[in-house]
Amino acid sequence: MSKESTSPTLKWILIAIIGLMVLGAVLFVLYATYPAEDYHVARKLQARGFDIVYNVHDDSWIWQRPTHVSGSDQSITTDDSRLIFQLPRLYALLFLRCDASGLNLEGIENCQELTHFTFHSVTRFPVSELSKLTATPVNYVSVQSRNVHLNDSDLEEFAKFTHLETIYLEFNNTGVTDACLEYFEKIPTLKELGLPKSSITQEGVEEFQKKRPDVKVYFE
Repeated sequence: MSKESTSPTLKWILIAIIGLMVLGAVLFVLYATYPAEDYHVARKLQARGFDIVYNVHDDSWIWQRPTHVSGSDQSITTDDSRLIFQLPRLYALLFLRCDASGLNLEGIENCQELTHFTFHSVTRFPVSELSKLTATPVNYVSVQSRNVHLNDSDLEEFAKFTHLETIYLEFNNTGVTDACLEYFEKIPTLKELGLPKSSITQEGVEEFQKKRPDVKVYFE
């Protein structure tokens, strides 16, 4: 066999070897970055009736991750909570007309991308759980549960939040007075504060805004 005939053959053999090596590297990256546990947890949550939204992250441009968990007209149990907080890329929680009495935020510190926490028209919401949100970068909190009584003492932990921009708490707020405003003064990022139907006075809000003119307050 002449040199002229073997040279192209060797060339194509080398190309094939390099192609296989590249393909192997790609397959290895796909396998190594596949979020199997995230998908497993998401499927369990879907089987329990929750809706899951998937998004691609900048640091994982190949796979979509479960980032939003939502539900309506259902009960949230401790087991549900445990599953939800096994999603490290969780960005938002949105629940409507749910019974949130079983909500347990233990383990929520695993969700270091959580920014939105929304519970609208829910029943029997465990107010004491809100303090656990301080372990996350959450910046938007909106909870409506009018049959739950809220007092100044329930809000003391809010002074420890460091990322909050919007807070809207619509409980039975008659026990919320001007005294609680000192807790919200200490949140450096706060832009909006909603405590409707509370016992907060106009005078109290004016005093608060002397110290925090950057915050819009809704209390009536």
